[in-house]
Amino acid sequence: MNTPPPYLQERYRLVEWLGKGGTAVVYRAYDEVLQRDVALKFLAPTTLADETRRERFLREARATARLVHPHIMTIYDVGQESGWLYLALELIPGQTLRMMLDRQPGPLPIPEARQIVQHILAALAYAHARGIIHRDIKPENVMVTPDGQSKVMDFGLALPQDEARLTREGAIMGTVLYLAPELLQGQPATAQTDLYAIGAVFFELLTGRPPFADQSALGVMLPHILQTPPPAPSLANPRVPVALDELVLALLAKEPTQRPASAAATLALLARQAEQPLVLRARSSALLPELIAYTAAAETAVARENERRHLAQMLHSQIMEPLHMLLAQAGTYEQTLAANPTARMAVSVLTALARQVLQQVRDLEADLHPALLDTLGLEAALETLANRMRRIYGVQIDLDVARLRERLPAKIELALFRAAQESLQQSIQQGRATHITIRLAQMGEQVNLHVADNSVTPATAVLPDTQTYILHLGGDVNSQANAGQGAAHTIQFHLTPPAQLTPRELELLQLLAQGMSNKEMAQALAVSPRTINFHLDNIYSKLGVSSRTEAAVYALRRRLVE
Repeated sequence: MNTPPPYLQERYRLVEWLGKGGTAVVYRAYDEVLQRDVALKFLAPTTLADETRRERFLREARATARLVHPHIMTIYDVGQESGWLYLALELIPGQTLRMMLDRQPGPLPIPEARQIVQHILAALAYAHARGIIHRDIKPENVMVTPDGQSKVMDFGLALPQDEARLTREGAIMGTVLYLAPELLQGQPATAQTDLYAIGAVFFELLTGRPPFADQSALGVMLPHILQTPPPAPSLANPRVPVALDELVLALLAKEPTQRPASAAATLALLARQAEQPLVLRARSSALLPELIAYTAAAETAVARENERRHLAQMLHSQIMEPLHMLLAQAGTYEQTLAANPTARMAVSVLTALARQVLQQVRDLEADLHPALLDTLGLEAALETLANRMRRIYGVQIDLDVARLRERLPAKIELALFRAAQESLQQSIQQGRATHITIRLAQMGEQVNLHVADNSVTPATAVLPDTQTYILHLGGDVNSQANAGQGAAHTIQFHLTPPAQLTPRELELLQLLAQGMSNKEMAQALAVSPRTINFHLDNIYSKLGVSSRTEAAVYALRRRLVE
């Protein structure tokens, strides 16, 4: 039989043909029991000829039918008729995201692209929390309604990779562009594979094409997907802000562990980014290497801190909280063993070990995320750091921390704390120091952090993780390391008041830092190039610089623009 039966289960009456895909055909049907229109999706009898696969498909379809969410197409019913598997689905007005992209070539407006991805992420977060993975996120499986709502279709119903739709190069081309590398290598689908697909869809919405779509043949495309990092979306669409660039590239990471933690976490991050000022990526063709290095250092430092905080949150939720619960239960259990001294002693020993592990995890969490730095400031965070190092390593640490007149900018506080932390770790672990001195002082508009030790074999690498970032925040690093004479690091920040720029000059400086030419700035601000030159001369004079690149670097270092 080449067509499905016109009447099913004495309930569904076919009304009209809506379309077909590689393995399915869809009809509009009328549900005579509930008196409503539905979409009936039929899978041909040859599609799942194996009984095991047929049963697995039915089982997953019934599980997916329990998903009720505003951004997920509802499955009303699942069954078989005359050898045809069918799904009774919510009939959604509108068009698929693929049809929408085909009718509107090129990138979507960023707010529209962001909203579509937010809807998909909300659907994924809901399904993942219930143990259901989509496995085939792509524009063809997203419906967009006339009022701008997006709904994900076919949750949990993607066929295995060895099914018919993946046996021909022409058939696979449309899907492989959104498949995670580990899925193409035969590994099972996980929530992280769905996140990769989201990244590929987001990339296409922002640029007008999927990543690696310029590789015309499947044999050429697959190595790129498996090995080559994707380009930043802003290379194809300069209007893409830095925050979205970073998010898309994180979603498209080759290793699943390098992608965001979950769909819910990605959704929260995207929502926060929508509330932040728009920051475009600087155009490297218009900037000197110094500015490129600054941007790279800043982005690397931010990514590193975000990963540290994420790890600290995982330690707290997945290790510390269960340990607290275990200790509470052990204390109660120990009291019930008064009549059995041997068992009570065993529980007591295990409890002591658990407390030691808990303390070690606390120390690690504090290293990854210095919470005191956010609440009480640099002085309190340094004092806690010194106390922790004394307790763990038994070294002598002399702390001379003057109370600063006011809180430093958050980035500078964090850079100074990380410099002190890295210096202590180098001194103790590599230099075998037994005596370390830390001094923090402010003299006028200058803040100094000095760390000295009596290390026997000073480290050859001087603050490798923080030095570049300190320099690009406008600080200076002076380090000395001599065998037998110890090591010393001095970090200085000059807190000179920022230049007093007018709102128009600040706006112009923002465009300059984005790499715009004078002509582009004039068009953006609807003024003449002559007016741009006049403002730039004033800016150079106020900042004490002589070129547009020096002005951009100065502004970024002094945080006049972000």
